[in-house]
Amino acid sequence: MDAAQQAAFRGANPGVPVSEADLLALCAGLVCALALVWCAWVVFHAYKNWGGGASPPGEAAGHALRAVFLTVVLLAVVTW
Repeated sequence: MDAAQQAAFRGANPGVPVSEADLLALCAGLVCALALVWCAWVVFHAYKNWGGGASPPGEAAGHALRAVFLTVVLLAVVTW
């Protein structure tokens, strides 16, 4: 952000001791937490479906690997 944008951010939030970097870190942390929860949910349900015979091992592994890959890519983009 340039100086004018930072001044506008501080002017819109008077008396709040939160900087734009703090807000960015909060949003990135929330996105990372939600991505990890989603990945765990997908892996758990893929394992549950595979164990119950609802899906073959290759399909369950494909879902789990796809979720892990997307989570890793999202975390790399968010933290870059």
